[in-house]
Amino acid sequence: MRGLISELDIFQQEILGGDHMHAITCMTELLSEYRQSLPDTLWRDDIVDQCREHPIFQLLQEDPYTSRAFEKPRGYPGDAVMLEYAYFQNPPPDSSAIGKLIFEVVTSSPNALSVRWRREHIAGLIERLASHRETLSIMSVACGHCRELELLKPETRLRIQRFVAFDNDLETLKLATLTWSEIVKWQCNVKKLPESDDYDGFDFIYSIGIYDYLNRAQAMALTVWLMGKLNPGGKLLIANFTPDNWGRGYMEAFMDWTLVLRTREQMRAFIPADSSPHSCLYFDPYRNVIYLLLTRNSPADQPG
Repeated sequence: MRGLISELDIFQQEILGGDHMHAITCMTELLSEYRQSLPDTLWRDDIVDQCREHPIFQLLQEDPYTSRAFEKPRGYPGDAVMLEYAYFQNPPPDSSAIGKLIFEVVTSSPNALSVRWRREHIAGLIERLASHRETLSIMSVACGHCRELELLKPETRLRIQRFVAFDNDLETLKLATLTWSEIVKWQCNVKKLPESDDYDGFDFIYSIGIYDYLNRAQAMALTVWLMGKLNPGGKLLIANFTPDNWGRGYMEAFMDWTLVLRTREQMRAFIPADSSPHSCLYFDPYRNVIYLLLTRNSPADQPG
Protein backbone atom coordinates (compact mmCIF):
# COMPACT_ATOMS: atom_id res chain seq x y z
CA MET A 1 0.00 0.00 0.00
CA ARG A 2 3.00 2.31 -0.29
CA GLY A 3 1.38 3.87 -3.33
CA LEU A 4 -1.28 5.40 -1.10
CA ILE A 5 1.26 7.73 0.54
CA SER A 6 2.28 9.08 -2.86
CA GLU A 7 -1.37 9.59 -3.81
CA LEU A 8 -2.06 11.44 -0.55
CA ASP A 9 0.98 13.64 -1.19
CA ILE A 10 -0.47 14.63 -4.56
CA PHE A 11 -3.95 15.24 -3.15
CA GLN A 12 -2.52 17.45 -0.43
CA GLN A 13 -0.55 19.50 -2.94
CA GLU A 14 -3.65 19.92 -5.10
CA ILE A 15 -5.75 21.10 -2.15
CA LEU A 16 -3.10 23.62 -1.11
CA GLY A 17 -2.79 24.70 -4.74
CA GLY A 18 -6.50 25.48 -5.04
CA ASP A 19 -7.66 22.36 -6.87
CA HIS A 20 -9.54 21.13 -3.83
CA MET A 21 -12.61 19.87 -5.71
CA HIS A 22 -10.63 17.53 -7.93
CA ALA A 23 -8.36 16.36 -5.11
CA ILE A 24 -11.05 15.52 -2.58
CA THR A 25 -13.33 13.93 -5.17
CA CYS A 26 -10.57 11.67 -6.50
CA MET A 27 -9.31 10.86 -3.01
CA THR A 28 -12.80 9.90 -1.84
CA GLU A 29 -13.27 7.65 -4.84
CA LEU A 30 -9.88 6.00 -4.27
CA LEU A 31 -10.59 5.38 -0.59
CA SER A 32 -13.99 3.90 -1.40
CA GLU A 33 -12.33 1.48 -3.82
CA TYR A 34 -9.87 0.42 -1.12
CA ARG A 35 -12.72 0.04 1.39
CA GLN A 36 -14.77 -2.13 -0.90
CA SER A 37 -11.89 -4.41 -1.89
CA LEU A 38 -10.02 -4.94 1.39
CA PRO A 39 -10.86 -7.01 4.47
CA ASP A 40 -11.89 -4.95 7.49
CA THR A 41 -8.68 -5.62 9.42
CA LEU A 42 -6.37 -4.65 6.55
CA TRP A 43 -8.44 -1.53 5.88
CA ARG A 44 -8.26 -0.38 9.50
CA ASP A 45 -4.68 -1.36 10.27
CA ASP A 46 -3.12 -0.22 7.01
CA ILE A 47 -5.18 2.27 5.01
CA VAL A 48 -6.80 4.15 7.90
CA ASP A 49 -3.51 4.34 9.81
CA GLN A 50 -1.71 5.73 6.76
CA CYS A 51 -4.43 8.32 6.22
CA ARG A 52 -4.30 9.55 9.82
CA GLU A 53 -0.51 9.64 9.98
CA HIS A 54 -0.25 11.66 6.76
CA PRO A 55 -0.17 15.51 6.95
CA ILE A 56 -3.32 15.65 4.82
CA PHE A 57 -5.26 14.45 7.86
CA GLN A 58 -4.61 17.67 9.77
CA LEU A 59 -5.37 19.71 6.67
CA LEU A 60 -8.78 18.05 6.26
CA GLN A 61 -9.56 18.64 9.94
CA GLU A 62 -9.80 22.36 9.13
CA ASP A 63 -13.14 21.49 7.56
CA PRO A 64 -15.74 21.90 10.35
CA TYR A 65 -17.85 19.05 8.96
CA THR A 66 -14.95 16.58 8.93
CA SER A 67 -13.56 17.70 12.29
CA ARG A 68 -16.91 17.65 14.10
CA ALA A 69 -17.44 14.02 13.10
CA PHE A 70 -13.95 13.11 14.25
CA GLU A 71 -14.09 15.02 17.55
CA LYS A 72 -17.69 14.01 18.42
CA PRO A 73 -18.59 16.84 20.82
CA ARG A 74 -21.99 15.21 21.50
CA GLY A 75 -20.38 11.79 21.95
CA TYR A 76 -21.33 10.51 18.50
CA PRO A 77 -20.83 11.50 14.84
CA GLY A 78 -23.66 12.61 12.59
CA ASP A 79 -25.33 14.81 15.20
CA ALA A 80 -27.99 17.40 14.41
CA VAL A 81 -25.40 20.14 13.92
CA MET A 82 -23.73 18.06 11.22
CA LEU A 83 -27.10 17.59 9.56
CA GLU A 84 -27.43 21.38 9.51
CA TYR A 85 -24.08 21.59 7.74
CA ALA A 86 -25.25 19.11 5.11
CA TYR A 87 -28.68 20.73 4.68
CA PHE A 88 -27.67 24.38 4.45
CA GLN A 89 -23.94 24.27 3.60
CA ASN A 90 -23.08 27.19 5.88
CA PRO A 91 -19.73 26.69 7.66
CA PRO A 92 -19.09 28.41 11.00
CA PRO A 93 -17.84 31.95 10.39
CA ASP A 94 -14.59 31.29 12.27
CA SER A 95 -13.57 28.47 9.89
CA SER A 96 -10.28 28.95 8.08
CA ALA A 97 -10.27 29.88 4.40
CA ILE A 98 -9.08 26.45 3.34
CA GLY A 99 -11.46 24.83 5.79
CA LYS A 100 -14.36 26.57 4.07
CA LEU A 101 -13.16 25.33 0.68
CA ILE A 102 -12.94 21.73 1.92
CA PHE A 103 -16.33 22.12 3.61
CA GLU A 104 -17.85 23.22 0.30
CA VAL A 105 -16.59 20.08 -1.44
CA VAL A 106 -17.55 17.61 1.28
CA THR A 107 -21.05 19.05 1.73
CA SER A 108 -21.57 18.94 -2.05
CA SER A 109 -20.66 15.26 -2.30
CA PRO A 110 -23.13 12.55 -3.37
CA ASN A 111 -23.52 11.47 0.26
CA ALA A 112 -24.49 14.99 1.30
CA LEU A 113 -26.88 15.15 -1.65
CA SER A 114 -28.50 11.98 -0.31
CA VAL A 115 -28.92 13.64 3.10
CA ARG A 116 -30.61 16.68 1.53
CA TRP A 117 -32.82 14.46 -0.65
CA ARG A 118 -33.80 12.49 2.46
CA ARG A 119 -35.12 15.64 4.12
CA GLU A 120 -37.09 16.61 1.02
CA HIS A 121 -38.42 13.07 0.63
CA ILE A 122 -39.79 12.99 4.19
CA ALA A 123 -41.53 16.32 3.64
CA GLY A 124 -43.02 14.98 0.41
CA LEU A 125 -44.35 11.86 2.11
CA ILE A 126 -45.98 13.96 4.83
CA GLU A 127 -47.55 16.18 2.18
CA ARG A 128 -49.03 13.15 0.39
CA LEU A 129 -50.34 11.63 3.61
CA ALA A 130 -51.93 14.93 4.60
CA SER A 131 -53.71 15.14 1.26
CA HIS A 132 -55.67 11.98 2.17
CA ARG A 133 -56.35 12.69 5.85
CA GLU A 134 -58.01 15.43 7.86
CA THR A 135 -55.53 14.99 10.71
CA LEU A 136 -52.13 13.34 11.13
CA SER A 137 -50.22 11.96 14.10
CA ILE A 138 -46.49 11.68 13.35
CA MET A 139 -43.34 10.62 15.16
CA SER A 140 -39.75 11.24 14.07
CA VAL A 141 -37.24 8.81 15.61
CA ALA A 142 -33.75 10.24 16.25
CA CYS A 143 -35.35 13.42 15.06
CA GLY A 144 -32.50 15.93 14.86
CA HIS A 145 -33.82 19.47 14.50
CA CYS A 146 -36.88 18.37 12.45
CA ARG A 147 -35.88 20.62 9.56
CA GLU A 148 -38.16 18.69 7.20
CA LEU A 149 -41.10 20.47 8.83
CA GLU A 150 -39.83 23.74 7.40
CA LEU A 151 -40.54 22.40 3.90
CA LEU A 152 -44.23 21.70 4.54
CA LYS A 153 -47.06 23.83 3.24
CA PRO A 154 -48.91 25.80 5.95
CA GLU A 155 -52.11 23.85 5.31
CA THR A 156 -50.22 20.57 5.79
CA ARG A 157 -48.79 21.69 9.11
CA LEU A 158 -52.29 22.58 10.26
CA ARG A 159 -53.37 18.98 9.68
CA ILE A 160 -50.67 17.59 11.94
CA GLN A 161 -52.56 17.07 15.16
CA ARG A 162 -49.54 15.68 17.00
CA PHE A 163 -45.83 15.58 16.17
CA VAL A 164 -43.58 13.67 18.57
CA ALA A 165 -39.85 14.29 18.33
CA PHE A 166 -38.01 11.26 19.72
CA ASP A 167 -34.29 11.61 20.49
CA ASN A 168 -31.79 10.79 23.21
CA ASP A 169 -29.98 14.14 22.81
CA LEU A 170 -31.72 16.68 25.03
CA GLU A 171 -29.94 19.63 23.44
CA THR A 172 -31.14 18.49 20.03
CA LEU A 173 -34.72 18.23 21.32
CA LYS A 174 -34.57 21.75 22.75
CA LEU A 175 -33.49 23.18 19.40
CA ALA A 176 -36.11 21.11 17.55
CA THR A 177 -38.86 23.18 19.17
CA LEU A 178 -37.47 26.23 17.39
CA THR A 179 -38.67 24.63 14.15
CA TRP A 180 -42.18 24.21 15.51
CA SER A 181 -43.19 25.13 19.06
CA GLU A 182 -46.01 22.53 19.13
CA ILE A 183 -43.53 19.64 18.90
CA VAL A 184 -43.89 17.10 21.71
CA LYS A 185 -40.39 16.22 22.96
CA TRP A 186 -39.66 12.63 23.98
CA GLN A 187 -36.18 11.95 25.30
CA CYS A 188 -35.56 8.24 24.95
CA ASN A 189 -32.76 5.87 23.93
CA VAL A 190 -33.63 3.48 21.09
CA LYS A 191 -31.23 0.93 22.58
CA LYS A 192 -33.20 0.93 25.86
CA LEU A 193 -36.81 1.04 24.76
CA PRO A 194 -39.36 1.51 27.56
CA GLU A 195 -41.68 -1.37 28.36
CA SER A 196 -44.60 1.03 28.64
CA ASP A 197 -45.24 4.63 27.65
CA ASP A 198 -48.02 6.97 26.59
CA TYR A 199 -47.11 7.22 22.91
CA ASP A 200 -49.01 5.29 20.27
CA GLY A 201 -51.65 5.79 17.60
CA PHE A 202 -49.40 7.22 14.88
CA ASP A 203 -50.29 7.52 11.21
CA PHE A 204 -46.67 7.94 10.16
CA ILE A 205 -43.38 7.17 11.89
CA TYR A 206 -40.03 7.75 10.25
CA SER A 207 -36.51 6.85 11.28
CA ILE A 208 -34.00 8.18 8.79
CA GLY A 209 -30.70 7.99 10.65
CA ILE A 210 -30.59 5.79 13.71
CA TYR A 211 -30.62 2.42 11.93
CA ASP A 212 -27.12 3.28 10.65
CA TYR A 213 -25.93 2.81 14.26
CA LEU A 214 -27.88 -0.30 15.33
CA ASN A 215 -26.87 -3.93 15.13
CA ARG A 216 -29.32 -6.43 13.68
CA ALA A 217 -30.96 -7.38 16.98
CA GLN A 218 -31.40 -3.75 18.01
CA ALA A 219 -32.79 -2.82 14.61
CA MET A 220 -35.25 -5.73 14.61
CA ALA A 221 -36.46 -4.86 18.11
CA LEU A 222 -36.92 -1.21 17.20
CA THR A 223 -38.86 -2.09 14.05
CA VAL A 224 -41.28 -4.34 15.94
CA TRP A 225 -41.71 -1.69 18.66
CA LEU A 226 -42.39 1.09 16.15
CA MET A 227 -44.82 -1.02 14.11
CA GLY A 228 -46.78 -1.56 17.31
CA LYS A 229 -47.20 2.19 17.71
CA LEU A 230 -48.89 2.67 14.34
CA ASN A 231 -52.58 2.99 13.77
CA PRO A 232 -54.02 0.31 11.46
CA GLY A 233 -52.98 1.36 7.98
CA GLY A 234 -50.23 3.58 9.44
CA LYS A 235 -46.81 3.71 7.78
CA LEU A 236 -43.25 3.28 9.06
CA LEU A 237 -40.29 4.51 7.01
CA ILE A 238 -36.78 3.25 7.74
CA ALA A 239 -33.65 4.55 6.01
CA ASN A 240 -30.13 3.11 6.01
CA PHE A 241 -26.92 3.90 4.15
CA THR A 242 -25.72 1.16 1.80
CA PRO A 243 -22.35 -0.65 1.87
CA ASP A 244 -21.27 0.95 -1.41
CA ASN A 245 -22.24 4.51 -0.54
CA TRP A 246 -19.92 6.98 -2.25
CA GLY A 247 -18.25 8.58 0.79
CA ARG A 248 -17.70 5.51 2.96
CA GLY A 249 -13.91 5.47 2.66
CA TYR A 250 -13.46 9.16 3.46
CA MET A 251 -15.91 8.98 6.36
CA GLU A 252 -14.15 6.07 8.03
CA ALA A 253 -10.58 7.21 7.35
CA PHE A 254 -10.77 10.94 8.05
CA MET A 255 -13.97 11.40 10.06
CA ASP A 256 -13.83 8.28 12.26
CA TRP A 257 -17.44 7.79 11.22
CA THR A 258 -18.32 4.13 10.76
CA LEU A 259 -21.91 3.20 10.02
CA VAL A 260 -23.81 -0.07 10.15
CA LEU A 261 -24.50 -0.41 6.44
CA ARG A 262 -27.19 -2.59 4.93
CA THR A 263 -27.96 -4.26 1.64
CA ARG A 264 -31.35 -4.75 0.04
CA GLU A 265 -31.54 -8.27 1.50
CA GLN A 266 -30.64 -7.07 4.99
CA MET A 267 -33.34 -4.42 4.86
CA ARG A 268 -35.89 -7.01 3.75
CA ALA A 269 -35.17 -8.90 6.97
CA PHE A 270 -36.91 -6.11 8.90
CA ILE A 271 -40.25 -6.80 7.25
CA PRO A 272 -42.41 -8.40 9.99
CA ALA A 273 -43.49 -11.94 9.21
CA ASP A 274 -47.13 -11.03 9.82
CA SER A 275 -47.05 -7.80 7.83
CA SER A 276 -49.46 -7.02 5.05
CA PRO A 277 -48.13 -7.11 1.49
CA HIS A 278 -47.90 -3.32 1.61
CA SER A 279 -44.13 -2.93 1.89
CA CYS A 280 -41.86 -1.05 -0.46
CA LEU A 281 -38.06 -1.08 -0.77
CA TYR A 282 -36.28 1.59 -2.81
CA PHE A 283 -33.10 3.66 -3.17
CA ASP A 284 -32.58 7.38 -3.31
CA PRO A 285 -31.54 8.83 -6.70
CA TYR A 286 -27.84 8.63 -5.72
CA ARG A 287 -28.13 5.03 -4.48
CA ASN A 288 -26.37 5.85 -1.21
CA VAL A 289 -29.41 5.26 1.00
CA ILE A 290 -32.00 2.50 0.92
CA TYR A 291 -35.55 2.96 2.23
CA LEU A 292 -38.07 0.50 3.57
CA LEU A 293 -41.68 1.67 3.82
CA LEU A 294 -43.92 -0.62 5.88
CA THR A 295 -47.69 -0.45 6.42
CA ARG A 296 -49.37 -1.88 9.49
CA ASN A 297 -52.17 -4.31 8.83
CA SER A 298 -55.67 -2.91 9.00
CA PRO A 299 -58.50 -5.22 10.21
CA ALA A 300 -59.48 -5.89 6.60
CA ASP A 301 -55.99 -7.30 5.94
CA GLN A 302 -56.20 -9.88 8.73
CA PRO A 303 -56.66 -13.48 7.53
CA GLY A 304 -60.15 -15.01 7.79
